Amino acid sequence: MGIDVGLRCTGYAVIEQGKLITSGVCRTDNKHTLSKRLKELHTNMKSLMQEESPEVVVCEAVFYKQNLKTFSLLAQAKGVLLLAAEELGIEIKEYTPREIKQAVSGSGRASKYQVHKMVERLLRTEIPASFDIGDAIACALCYSSRNEKRQSKHLN
Repeated sequence: MGIDVGLRCTGYAVIEQGKLITSGVCRTDNKHTLSKRLKELHTNMKSLMQEESPEVVVCEAVFYKQNLKTFSLLAQAKGVLLLAAEELGIEIKEYTPREIKQAVSGSGRASKYQVHKMVERLLRTEIPASFDIGDAIACALCYSSRNEKRQSKHLN
């Protein structure tokens, strides 16, 4: 299960053997308090993880860019998602945005649009125009790609 972490909108996608099983977004109401939004995100995503029972949850490593407030909110949202996975005993993998872009598009500097189009190409299906979903799928594909490479090295 790939997850594109966000407090307002968290994208998720489940892939299995290169096929998209399900995808969507989990939204929180920005009129609620931060603690209520975090609880809502935790509850909804944990329920989704229980329903889909993924072997691995994959997300971007959070990094500080420019806005400290945005970074703080993103880190808190990611924390409740990691907690949900941990509570369910699901393995967690994190990759940098550059690693994800590289695995999916061949370039660590690819734009969101380029990643989105490559995700569609790899899955041979059109995906919703939401970058949240496209990024979640890219996270899952990154793990899948790296895992396949590791397995083929062990076979040789």
